[in-house]
Amino acid sequence: MTNRRRRPMFRTEQVAYWFFRLNGCMNIVNFLVHHERRGREGTDVDILAVRFPHRQELAMSDEPMQDHPVFDSDGKTDLIIAEVKTGQCRLNGPWIDPDKQNMHRVLYAVGAFPEDRVPAVAESLYECQFYTDDHFRVRLFALGREKDPDLSPLVVQLTWEDMLTFIYQRLKKYHSTKSQHRQWDWCGKRLYSKMRKHYRSSAEDFAQDVLAQMEG
Repeated sequence: MTNRRRRPMFRTEQVAYWFFRLNGCMNIVNFLVHHERRGREGTDVDILAVRFPHRQELAMSDEPMQDHPVFDSDGKTDLIIAEVKTGQCRLNGPWIDPDKQNMHRVLYAVGAFPEDRVPAVAESLYECQFYTDDHFRVRLFALGREKDPDLSPLVVQLTWEDMLTFIYQRLKKYHSTKSQHRQWDWCGKRLYSKMRKHYRSSAEDFAQDVLAQMEG
């Protein structure tokens, strides 16, 4: 009896990575934050992303790309800490518990702020889930299948359907440009292939197809 090969599944963090990447973010999946004490376990950020305020793609063409409105810039550099879930959007304890000081560790590791500014930035993120100054905007993103009405309105909540709709529309509208993707990873190439499969149907069909093959 022959064993059927299990078809590859989409990992949630990798789909999120491509959503951020297609919006001009430089991002890292599973950014590990080490604890400074030996024997103490650190934590990790599902997605850590940076997006600069003047980002443009195909700016010198007749049809420059328009990014998702959640990234509308106010002239500041975006620093994004994203929590990825297969179910409802939520934030884990390490990012809302000030006693753990994991927010401090992430900010120190990123290096966007002088050392003496980190405690104030971290305090704002713990209290408000948001921080802004003259140069930076730091936001917490919660990604999942459905939004949580109990989360702070300052937390950016995005559903998989919303993100996949954007991915489909971006890849479809600029399919000739995005067809040049030899350097992309498996997930990016697979998302493009799925878009081609559903090119004449809809973003909803594309999203449901990907969701059916998504795992945490």
